Amino acid sequence: MLSHISHFAGIADRHRQLKWTEYRGWTALSMRQGELELTVVPVIGGRLMSIRHEGVELAYINDALAGRVPDWSGAQWRTLCGEWDFPLWGGGKTWVAPEADWPGGAPQRDLDSGPYEVVSTWFESRSMGIELLSAVCRQSGLQIRRRIVLSARDGAWTTSHELRNRGERERQCAIWDVLMLRRPGRVEVAIGSEQDWRVSVTPFPAKGPLGDIRESAFVTGSSGLVTTQCVEAVEFKLGVTNSPGVIHVEFDLPEGKRRLRRRFPVFAEARYAHGTPLEVFNAPKLPYFEIESHGPLVVLQPGEWTTLSVEEAVPGDAAQLP
Repeated sequence: MLSHISHFAGIADRHRQLKWTEYRGWTALSMRQGELELTVVPVIGGRLMSIRHEGVELAYINDALAGRVPDWSGAQWRTLCGEWDFPLWGGGKTWVAPEADWPGGAPQRDLDSGPYEVVSTWFESRSMGIELLSAVCRQSGLQIRRRIVLSARDGAWTTSHELRNRGERERQCAIWDVLMLRRPGRVEVAIGSEQDWRVSVTPFPAKGPLGDIRESAFVTGSSGLVTTQCVEAVEFKLGVTNSPGVIHVEFDLPEGKRRLRRRFPVFAEARYAHGTPLEVFNAPKLPYFEIESHGPLVVLQPGEWTTLSVEEAVPGDAAQLP
């Protein structure tokens, strides 16, 4: 997987660095710029496993699985999954929507937990980055390419996802970007101001005990904003329509307050696999919540592909997203 770039030791200037490292027992790639460090673990689904700002971790990483790698035996897989249907590694990953098409109720193993090849790395005056490629999924015939680019200008990073059909039959599917973040936090989603905010929120009653999340204290709104409080160990999920794809996350962590901003393209006429382009999930036991971005639902003929780009930043210095 790493042989053709194993000579790469690391590149750095005064404020920026790209290097191989050991992270919680995994071989990883680190991109550092100023107070921001992004850590990618290729061997576990090509994940952006860590987002650290001024030494404070924003991503959720499951300590119980640190350093573990699947050997694909049934016994080990059950141990990795624990009480869930698949391992909850943490970090940011590419899933395939819709969830209803997941084999056995779990994301495709090769894409979610398998090793990704590091296709290339680069370190230039304008950006540094890592490109990763999954194996062709044995369950679906799909293949994922992830390209994570950290801008030298403003400290924002972009994750570009490509989902390609390498199989022999058409697939109806969509890219689903999911980032697990440390709780507690507050998620603010911009929406259009012409309607009551409740019209823009889609509840997922099967995800947790709350039923219609709009009737709970966890979600509030105004004419231009939906705010979700991810502060307690109560499972819920909601989708948001009528949004330009702009998300602000406010963390209230023991180490201090931090922010993260995300934006991605939303197409008014597109179909989305779960009915909405944007979702928020709050976990019932482990201390995390998720911000989730969807690309449009498409039908891929053999050889065809679809893409989605998601831009994020941790505001502090020059990094700003509108």
